[in-house]
Amino acid sequence: MAARRSLAAALVAVVAVGALAAMPVASQAAPAKPRTPAFAAGAPELSTGSNGEPVRVLQRALEVRATGYFGPVTRIAVVKLQQANDLEPTGVVGAETWAVLGRAIAREAAAADETFGDVQVDGRYCPAVDFRNGDGLGAGRNHQGFDLLGTRGTPIYAVDAGRVTRSGFQGNGALILDITDKKGSMWFYGHFDKIFVGRGDTVKAGQLIGTMGDTGSPGAVHLHIELRPRGWSGPAQDARPVVLKLCAGADSQRRR
Repeated sequence: MAARRSLAAALVAVVAVGALAAMPVASQAAPAKPRTPAFAAGAPELSTGSNGEPVRVLQRALEVRATGYFGPVTRIAVVKLQQANDLEPTGVVGAETWAVLGRAIAREAAAADETFGDVQVDGRYCPAVDFRNGDGLGAGRNHQGFDLLGTRGTPIYAVDAGRVTRSGFQGNGALILDITDKKGSMWFYGHFDKIFVGRGDTVKAGQLIGTMGDTGSPGAVHLHIELRPRGWSGPAQDARPVVLKLCAGADSQRRR
């Protein structure tokens, strides 16, 4: 009987030692993953192809050109930031990356999300804040729009919401967009340097749609914009008074 008791005690001791051995000591335990601050979780996730004001916030923080479009240069800068801070170098800006960038930047991006253009009046947006007045309706030969003169890369925003009914290069080499609403009213935008939406895309009022350029009009960087209430089937309406009303809040010293 005593022998059996000794054997049972020995087995209990072996099991206890094994259990202790299986338990991780403090130095072996996996380090707890730091919690992402709540402020960073409110900022939008950005990746290649994203556009809008939150991208510009990110680009300014990364000290790359603030175009409002998340392209290869921005992705490279994001990956470098992630590598330098021991984050997985995905090139996608999520809550952890915003946390590295800091509270002020993350909150600015969160506030800018869904806030596209800088000036808004009755649901419409100023298409380009930084510009000078150019030719209007009837100037020159068959000029059907209003020209906003500016610098290459100036952000261009959609005046009204609608669907992109045409996107790309036209015969004269100009990079253009047509955006048509549900009632058939259309805004035509021309001479982009870059466009960020394609045919069939739905665009919100104030959304970043491209940047100002001189395609089709070498040396004259500007946005040519037309308002056509019945699309191409009807005449153009003078866009100048509409645009100037929408842009009245912009710096008047930049327009003449």
